[in-house]
Amino acid sequence: MAILDDPQRLNRLDPAITRLDADAILDACVEEAARLAEAPIALVSLVMRHVQLFRAHRGLPPELALSCATSRRNSFCQFVVRDERPLVVEDTTIDSWVPQDLVERYGIRAYAGVPVRVDGQPIGTLCVIDITPRRFSPAVMNALEVLGTRVAARLSELVGDEPAEGPPAAPQERLRLLRRMARLLEGALQALGPPLEQARAAELSDTPTLDPAIRSDLSAAVLCYEDLAVAARELSTEATRLSRGAPDPRVETLLMEARSLTRELDEAGPMVRLAQGALSDRVGLEAAAKAVSVTRQALDFHANALAAAQRLLKAADAVDAAWTEVLTPAGEVAP
Repeated sequence: MAILDDPQRLNRLDPAITRLDADAILDACVEEAARLAEAPIALVSLVMRHVQLFRAHRGLPPELALSCATSRRNSFCQFVVRDERPLVVEDTTIDSWVPQDLVERYGIRAYAGVPVRVDGQPIGTLCVIDITPRRFSPAVMNALEVLGTRVAARLSELVGDEPAEGPPAAPQERLRLLRRMARLLEGALQALGPPLEQARAAELSDTPTLDPAIRSDLSAAVLCYEDLAVAARELSTEATRLSRGAPDPRVETLLMEARSLTRELDEAGPMVRLAQGALSDRVGLEAAAKAVSVTRQALDFHANALAAAQRLLKAADAVDAAWTEVLTPAGEVAP
């Protein structure tokens, strides 16, 4: 049985895995899973500290396709990862032990999922979901196991991809950039709170609207978040490069904290994406409120992300101070 908050398990959720850019192999796996199971929804789900992140998906409602996540405590996938074995729920109205938020809000009635492992650690699932009660045959479960192995191989491959080498000065430049941008984190994530609370309240309103002042604050916050998320991923890449050639415990600490910050931002990401959808009218406030209700913990993520940014800044300062001692004025490493 796996411990969901085990640091070793969470550390396998590398930034290369949790990024949400399209991946043809993962997309093909969810399409094949849906086809073989004759199910309307299929997912590659990564079970993180607070959310389950949809790394690849098919058939989700628009607001969940936009947020790409639900709260971990509302998920079925958490049990697959915890127990490290397949899970089948044939009728959620009978199996009342399963979390009910998704059942009630999105009409989920049946679920089948298999664990996905990276370096021996269960980090997520490949699953199929139906909106009518049903059975999943042994042939379907065997097919999901095979596809789950393919998903695991692809995720491991993403982690193993060697980042291209950057210019010698790039790591220090990234550190300076990240220190500047991390200081924007608290204001950015705090600014997301009021409009998201309003979106939640809008679920009870007949005519939900976004106040113009809140809309302006939210727009600025979303831009700050996007910049910071990009910087955190770039810093993780630079720290990975640096750790290969610099056996320095300060660099290893920096790498760990950079990855930790990236994960925290990934967990706040669903709220940001819902905010973007509400601002651009791609998702109505009622739909955003419904999605917020199944990702409710994310409203508190700014504190977690801020703490991670502060740890990262401390580690970055330590590495930068060490580098300063060995760099020449021209910016080249002294012999």
